[in-house]
Amino acid sequence: MAPNNPQLHPAATFNNHGFHKPSRYLRYLNHFYNRPLYPSFPIQPSAFRKYDLDVPDLIHKLGWDSLFENQQFSQCPEGVRMFYASLKCGPGSSPSFFTTVVYNHEIRVTASLLAETLDLPCFGSSAAPDDDFPSIGFDYGSAIESLSYDIGRYYPSKLSAGRLADKFKVLHFFITRILLPRSISSGELVHPADAWIMVNARDGVNLNFSTLMFAHMIKYGDENYSGPLPFGPQITRLLSRVGIDLRDKRLVCDVREDLHAQHILSRVDAQVGRRKPVICSGGESADDTADDPKQPVPALVEASSAVLNRQITAIKRKELAGLEFHAARIKMAKESELSNTQEEEAGGISDYESPPEYDF
Repeated sequence: MAPNNPQLHPAATFNNHGFHKPSRYLRYLNHFYNRPLYPSFPIQPSAFRKYDLDVPDLIHKLGWDSLFENQQFSQCPEGVRMFYASLKCGPGSSPSFFTTVVYNHEIRVTASLLAETLDLPCFGSSAAPDDDFPSIGFDYGSAIESLSYDIGRYYPSKLSAGRLADKFKVLHFFITRILLPRSISSGELVHPADAWIMVNARDGVNLNFSTLMFAHMIKYGDENYSGPLPFGPQITRLLSRVGIDLRDKRLVCDVREDLHAQHILSRVDAQVGRRKPVICSGGESADDTADDPKQPVPALVEASSAVLNRQITAIKRKELAGLEFHAARIKMAKESELSNTQEEEAGGISDYESPPEYDF
């Protein structure tokens, strides 16, 4: 029998793995060790201009254009999970800072630090926690109604994002999937912060994004939340810029770059986006009109017939057959050009093409 020597058979051995306290390391193992990170959706607001949805203008009015410039998507999963696992807020219901420990480095995080290290927009109005909105005179219910657009469809909740006008549906997608990511199911509803952002975008009021990001981060330090952790690339960049060496750490790049504007329009149930022409039995598009300058085929055929009728007596049958064949080829070429143009306008994505095989 082996000797019962506690020095040879310790009950537990603590290896801090970058944490100052055993309790923090245990919290990391129990609640954060295997947590997924939120993927990156590198789609630009300008992709929606072809559908007459000026989403870039809404982003510009918020003062957030820079958030879509020089985007970086690589992230250190272990460092991000440690960041959230050891997050500890400062005093007060609306803390002005929180501390976290990553690879034995203690970091005091503020909205100003986020703005400085990540080059975030830090000017404009600030109101992060939901509790702040009544104090600044923001009426959530009135805002929801002002952003909604009646399409004659019933929604089980007045907070459903499906009730929004198309351009705000797309903006809401950007807020909940890219700018301030959260779970997909939660992203189907318009939260107070979402409505506040959209109202300010509509009214042309700049917002302090660093304050919003700071408040959003704090929510994910709660061990009872089991969804994906957001801001992986941003936290990785933050750790690097405050002096933590990540060169020997594993970096990943989870980017959903096959997501197109038309996929999103379908996902949010927008009224625009389906522009693939329907070809009738006569070979003409169902939307063709004789007086549309973009649809020259009927006019070309009519003109060709008139010329042929005037010269029919002076042209041999062989030459006539050649002209008819030439006119038919012109018509086919014009129809092909029209079809290609409309497919390009639709973003090159067919209405019949399946969306990506992941939820978004």
